[in-house]
Amino acid sequence: MRIRASLLILTLLAIGLPAYASDWYPIDTGRFWVYTSPGGTSYSATIDASELFVGAIVQPLHWDSGVRELLSEDGAGHVYLHGQDGADGSYVVYDPPVLRMDSDLTPGLGWEATAEVIGYSVSGVELFRGQLHMTFDVIAIGSVDVPAGTFVAAEVLQTIETTISPAGTSAPYCAALGSSAPLGVYTFHEVYGDGVGWIRRTDDTGLVFELMSYGPTPLPTRETTWGGVKALFRD
Repeated sequence: MRIRASLLILTLLAIGLPAYASDWYPIDTGRFWVYTSPGGTSYSATIDASELFVGAIVQPLHWDSGVRELLSEDGAGHVYLHGQDGADGSYVVYDPPVLRMDSDLTPGLGWEATAEVIGYSVSGVELFRGQLHMTFDVIAIGSVDVPAGTFVAAEVLQTIETTISPAGTSAPYCAALGSSAPLGVYTFHEVYGDGVGWIRRTDDTGLVFELMSYGPTPLPTRETTWGGVKALFRD
């Protein structure tokens, strides 16, 4: 109980501080995005209400496949990826959390992140361990047209490299890839709209998907109510 009370106090203190929300990767509760691929398949994602994950308060990015990417902001506009979970209750932890989006994208900006990847069953049994290494390089800022509209956008060259142990273990769902994928090195061109978020992805084969619709613009996460905070700590 003392630990839970301490976490509650820390949460309330954080809510009281002015926060800078990410303009390039907004994760406010209630936002949603719908994407379309060249073959006509659509994908959708919604930001769920905040919850606890491995000791951190996260905003789940919930894809219609059932997979959720577990994200947080640090109050300075940086967005971190803590891991992901699936519809079957299994989950993956990134240790430490990966810097998924910097606070201010400008041409020439770059960053990288390395994390241990630990997979667990629904009952909490460890299934595998691996390594994830990601690099991000901002290569352009300009106007971009997608089905959802025309946006001031940043193009980011992203590479992802994954390894796993023990050898022969099935590769986990990699939230960063957006699909179940074998291990190896992948390169993407990701485009983010200012105030909107992710609007396009291309790879070596061409267009993967782009934004078809989005909305709404909800209250900032820092406006979380007292009742919402208490709900995080209910048994």
